Amino acid sequence: MKRKPSVPVLALCLALLILLTAGTAVHARMGFHRTPADAGFFSGDSDYDYDSGGWSSSGDSWSSGDSWSSSSSSSGGSGSSIFSVIILIIIVILVIRSKRGGKKGGKPGSGVYHPTGAAQSVSPQQSAAVADQIRVIDPFFTEAEMREKVANLYVNMQNSWERQDWEPMRAHLTDDLFSQMKRQLDELVQRGQINKMERIAVMDVSLMSFHQDEQHDNLTLRLQTRLVDYTIDRRTGKVVSGDPKREKFMTYDWTMIRTLGTQTTALGLDQKDKATSFNCPHCGAPIDLTQSARCSYCGSIVKATEFDWVLSKIRGVAQRTV
Repeated sequence: MKRKPSVPVLALCLALLILLTAGTAVHARMGFHRTPADAGFFSGDSDYDYDSGGWSSSGDSWSSGDSWSSSSSSSGGSGSSIFSVIILIIIVILVIRSKRGGKKGGKPGSGVYHPTGAAQSVSPQQSAAVADQIRVIDPFFTEAEMREKVANLYVNMQNSWERQDWEPMRAHLTDDLFSQMKRQLDELVQRGQINKMERIAVMDVSLMSFHQDEQHDNLTLRLQTRLVDYTIDRRTGKVVSGDPKREKFMTYDWTMIRTLGTQTTALGLDQKDKATSFNCPHCGAPIDLTQSARCSYCGSIVKATEFDWVLSKIRGVAQRTV
């Protein structure tokens, strides 16, 4: 007499069949049509408090499967396969647990949600210690000046995103990050949508860590911000996502880089921006600085990282909507 398949086995086979026939469509709905919001698509309809990955100059995808990747629209086949495998693994885990009667189940949310405490604030002592570390090699570096620089950049970046004019950000972002975020902004333009951001406030900027590699100084900072974030249809003005009556409290980790050996000048912030924005570091001639520019006097290629810190990576850490 043949033994009949158990219910968990039948469920597993049925789920596998569904994934093979509909995996691509499911991935397309969950990946490409993700609700866009804020500069870089870090906020959204659902609050979170975990490492959601981020854009960086070393790659063009999110490090978490919970977020949209810039390559998802052109690589649906491979993406759907990965998505199917993930679902299959979850189903297998559930089947194994059902056979054990649930006696040895993991912690609540295991395999689905992994809180890491990533949104915790950085202590003032830690931030000051990082500044002291940088001053060992850069005597004129100040924590207050860096915090002001990053806060201003965040506000300017959101405003440029809403105006749908990304060019002013070229001198403040690495080439790769600028291009990646511009592609996202171009998607909004093509959809005929405008991401509106109001009541922008940077509540805190803290220095988290500093290290040097073979080419750059690398400084990671944590930003705590507040804003009203929603998207409208350009033609009708109708809200298509988000809520103009609710505020979002966002937490990000930013990595700023500059060329190894670059020093902070002894000038004030306003004077320093003027000096580093319009003078070639090789011959001193005035130039019109963009992210990459050639000096018309000496022919040298001038990059923003040769002058000052530029944004290399953004990581969304947490979102809370009230």
